[in-house]
Amino acid sequence: MSLGTSGVIFRVSEGFQPVPEKGVHAFCHALANRWHQMSVMLSAASAVRWAASVLGHQDEASLLEAAASLSFEKRKKAPLFFPYLSGERTPHNQSMASAAWWGLNASHDRADMSYAVAEGVAMGLRDGWKALGPSSNPSSSLALVGGGGRSDWWAQLLADALDLELTQHEGGHKGAALGAARLAWLSCGGDELEVCQVPPLKQRWQPQAHSALGLRSRHEHFEATTQAVMPWGVKRATH
Repeated sequence: MSLGTSGVIFRVSEGFQPVPEKGVHAFCHALANRWHQMSVMLSAASAVRWAASVLGHQDEASLLEAAASLSFEKRKKAPLFFPYLSGERTPHNQSMASAAWWGLNASHDRADMSYAVAEGVAMGLRDGWKALGPSSNPSSSLALVGGGGRSDWWAQLLADALDLELTQHEGGHKGAALGAARLAWLSCGGDELEVCQVPPLKQRWQPQAHSALGLRSRHEHFEATTQAVMPWGVKRATH
């Protein structure tokens, strides 16, 4: 899973498995005799960057620090954030989708809104993961790559929201560059087994049961509210 400006969940599949009505990509893999599926979220780390600016944080790290300060009980009462600042691809496939905080009241402050943004990105990624559907090659974990993966707190929130183990490997924040270098090596005659070795494991995040359960309930509200209030055809796209 890449957590850069956009959020991408990439899953190797044994065949061509597109889901066009939910904006799921399916292509030939760069390696021979393989395919892949890909869900794409258009605003991931970019949503945090935007929110840090409009909420008056010094930087993205400051926003995530404020979000992490919320107690578990306060998180359950935080507003929802729909992170569709640039439209959305998976699963809504709606270029005109727009972002919003939902459920704000006078008790909420900047930390609540900051938390909602980080959580909203996690909710959008959960939508994308669900849109990939069942697979003959199910994943028990996802590797986290990209600059957005530098926050341990956010990585744990993502693991809890997806209810899935996340791992980070050495050099993971430069995963795209590493992948490009490997493809160049292969194109120059490199051996697949030599080139495509898994980097050493750096860190692992297991979903925490109490947080995963709370986020599952929050996601049900997120999903239902999205379908109820957004006027850009989400009901059509999710059936």
